Amino acid sequence: MKIVDYQNLVDPDLLHWVAKRHPLNPDIASEIPLLYVQEKDQRGIRIEMDHRSGNVTLTIHPIIRPTKRDEYILYHEFGHIADRLNPDFRYNQDRRLALSRSQEECFLQIWNVFIDARLHHHGLFCLPQGGEVDIVVDGIKYRLPRSEISTYLLEACAHLSQRGVRKPGALLTDIWNNPERHLTFEDLLAPIW
Repeated sequence: MKIVDYQNLVDPDLLHWVAKRHPLNPDIASEIPLLYVQEKDQRGIRIEMDHRSGNVTLTIHPIIRPTKRDEYILYHEFGHIADRLNPDFRYNQDRRLALSRSQEECFLQIWNVFIDARLHHHGLFCLPQGGEVDIVVDGIKYRLPRSEISTYLLEACAHLSQRGVRKPGALLTDIWNNPERHLTFEDLLAPIW
């Protein structure tokens, strides 16, 4: 994996470390010809893969002195690539491009929880250390600490519920509590149809 990072946003050794030791694919690095690194913009942190070339673009904040949270973010983003490269996951870019904006947001929320459940199982999941988030459930606003897994899952449930996904609590709790269960791209799409 060749790294192109003109802004020197992330130490290339850290990127290689994560890509060569990822629990969802032990050597993602060997499957990525080029990794482009660019600074986070208004769309936030993300990772994208060109399916024709196999090249990957990581959009992220500068990581000067990596924290456990920074490392988790890299493992999480590379988790999306690990799933895409896994033939058993059966990722389908054409099917994903056909999703409405709301469906795409729901799909990403479910996929993020699926990745995070598996990272948590491997001891790599890391929530922010401080801060609070406002979550509205059944018309009632709650202010909860961001540093708790229950808040993370409730926030994801509220996001899905507001977009019409039925029984998001049961869905996400099942995914979180069964990190070793094999799910496919279609499994993650099924709740949003």
